[in-house]
Amino acid sequence: MANKAAWTADAGGLETVERATLQEQIYRQLRNRIMSGFFQPGQALSTRSVAEAVGVSVMPVRDALRRLEVENALVVGHNRALEVPKLDPDTLTEITATRVALEGLAVERAVPAVTASDVEALRSRCEAMAQSIATGDVDRYLSGNWAFHAHIYRLASDGILLSFIESLWLRMGPYFRMTATDSRHLDNAMTIHHEIVEALERADMAAARSGIVADIEAATHDLAEWLSRQNKHEATV
Repeated sequence: MANKAAWTADAGGLETVERATLQEQIYRQLRNRIMSGFFQPGQALSTRSVAEAVGVSVMPVRDALRRLEVENALVVGHNRALEVPKLDPDTLTEITATRVALEGLAVERAVPAVTASDVEALRSRCEAMAQSIATGDVDRYLSGNWAFHAHIYRLASDGILLSFIESLWLRMGPYFRMTATDSRHLDNAMTIHHEIVEALERADMAAARSGIVADIEAATHDLAEWLSRQNKHEATV
């Protein structure tokens, strides 16, 4: 029981699931956790540990993990175990350029669909994220960050465009945790998020796109600095 509780905490609080459609529930839960940054780069996810955490047999877990491997959200690592992939600087640069193109397009498409209730919901998400920062709740902040972006992108697409964006967040999500305790990064991110909401409220397509691009590029800059420090540290070990 102690091991189960410890694994669940490390994995971002995976919840128990019902027997019906087990594979789909486990898959979606893990997928959302990866996009939200609950798992760290290089973290292994064993079939048995996940099964014990959610209280099911290994079969639906194995199938869910295989689906995530196909999406490149997990890769085969040491001892043939599936783990969250690591990024190198070149891959980070390529993902960033693709995110700018796709997420910039998504927010432009979202602008005509934004309603007053959407603006209110996005402001509430920003407030919740600010509270998470104030209390040091990294998991809640990361979850809120994905929810904020996903809310906007779902206004633009619930199909191909959204699926491409999600595939990029599956690669980037784990790295957002690396800068989630950096006060300078967080202050800048929250400022940009508020600017995005204001642009959406006044239906300013250019400003909304500029805000999304600024958010992506600022995150990439901070992550690149973190990767550089990590590489230097590993080189001296």
